[in-house]
Amino acid sequence: MRYSGNLHDKKWGRGWDVDALFTLFLSLLAGVATLGLSHLWVFLRILNTARRASAAPQNIPALAILGNRLTSGNIPSGDYLQRLDRALLLWRESGPFDILVIGGAVSGGISEAEAGQSYLEQQGMEGTCIYRESASLNTLENFRHARNWFTDFPSVVVISNRYHLARVLDLARGLGLKVQPCAAEAEFYFWRDAHRWPLETLFLHWYWSGRWFAQLTGNRRMLEKISVVGDNQQSR
Repeated sequence: MRYSGNLHDKKWGRGWDVDALFTLFLSLLAGVATLGLSHLWVFLRILNTARRASAAPQNIPALAILGNRLTSGNIPSGDYLQRLDRALLLWRESGPFDILVIGGAVSGGISEAEAGQSYLEQQGMEGTCIYRESASLNTLENFRHARNWFTDFPSVVVISNRYHLARVLDLARGLGLKVQPCAAEAEFYFWRDAHRWPLETLFLHWYWSGRWFAQLTGNRRMLEKISVVGDNQQSR
């Protein structure tokens, strides 16, 4: 089965909620309680994933490109262009295969997915190979809304920038998706993305704090938002 048009799993809500605020508080508390060691653990995982990620995966069943905030002219940002250009290179070398472009409209105008699709087609990619998910506003929503598309393949190569890949893998695999990472950049450069590492550490530490709490307490509501476990419980 193949999906066309804009994918959107309508059962999921958007934005901040009580659980998000509570788990953010837990994350900050865990950092203080561990004297920053829990943040250090997350930071080292992010660096390790960034260093080891390949920019040339083999045997690609399908490919997903994570969006990034557009510029004021609704043009893909520098990081987003790196992801799109990597997808073009892989498609020309190893395609054709299905491609999903993901990302909603964060501040009005067209969605990140629409801008990405338009760029790919302008560069010569066949439009019949491209699908998009235009409803998501963050990385977790990216995977929740597009879950049905992902499960149509044995695995999916996901392209993002190296600083983002650890969070991508943890969130996708937490939802039970089989994904392979692909770095948008050909090489790893720590200092070029120095301003990105602290924010990624904060976000991923926040995710793991919420996930551990939900698993330890058996909080079904939280598990349904972040984990395949919640879906399995709900279907029983």
